[in-house]
Amino acid sequence: MPEDAAKPAGYFYFFRTVFALTFTMMLRRKRIALITVIILLPVFVPLSLAFLSISEFAEDGNKIFVYVVEFIYLKGMVLLLALFYGTMLVGEEVENQTIQYFLTRPIPRNAIILGRFAAYLVLTGLLLNAAVGMVFAACTSIGGFGLSPETFKLFVHYALLNVAALAAYGAFTSFLGAVTRWPVIIGVAALFGWQRLVSYIPGAIDFFTIEKYINALLPALAAQRQNVVIKLAIAEFQKQQLLVGATKGGIVLLCIIAAFLSLSCLVIRYREYSQAKALG
Repeated sequence: MPEDAAKPAGYFYFFRTVFALTFTMMLRRKRIALITVIILLPVFVPLSLAFLSISEFAEDGNKIFVYVVEFIYLKGMVLLLALFYGTMLVGEEVENQTIQYFLTRPIPRNAIILGRFAAYLVLTGLLLNAAVGMVFAACTSIGGFGLSPETFKLFVHYALLNVAALAAYGAFTSFLGAVTRWPVIIGVAALFGWQRLVSYIPGAIDFFTIEKYINALLPALAAQRQNVVIKLAIAEFQKQQLLVGATKGGIVLLCIIAAFLSLSCLVIRYREYSQAKALG
């Protein structure tokens, strides 16, 4: 027993410790209540339609569910969660000038990044998919979208896609938090500015966005989404759509996550976080 107690802790022990500490700190912050309220607001869209409409939306449960998940959660809430939590994984310590004290502990620096990132992914994934589950339940009461193996499969597909999107955007924003003093500003410009702008630019420039590969993983739905794509293409002077398959999109997303997490680990390992540099 004494010999076992004298053995140094393994990597998984450090990872688990950082994960538990970060997850607990995120739950204890008062801002979690505000984030929860914001994420739950779209749930009232199908609920209001279910109780207030008589026949106009009686057969649109599927359409409403798809719209709320794809345009409100995937294109909005996921980005906000990544900017709010992803940038603070390292950026908050840098801003508070406590990063140098945090890094003096005998913990592998990549375990710090990966443990914090895992805590972010679990917390945001639970919050987001809980809200999407409520939207799903509300949409089943509207009509034309009853609970069935097909509709539940659609919900699971979106739930997994939400986690993949949170991981990709979170890896990017955590890198911004490690490498720059203005991660939120740069993140907003990149995610809300650049990604929206390139959708109107002809050619293959949208391959340099994360959203391109998330869209490749969207479930194949009825003609309503295809009709929207056709209308947008006409409105954009018949822009050529360079499509990416689901398999390639998933592989690229995994590469993006691994690349930005690796870069964050490298920055934390080799960058000198001194109080003088933080002030300067």
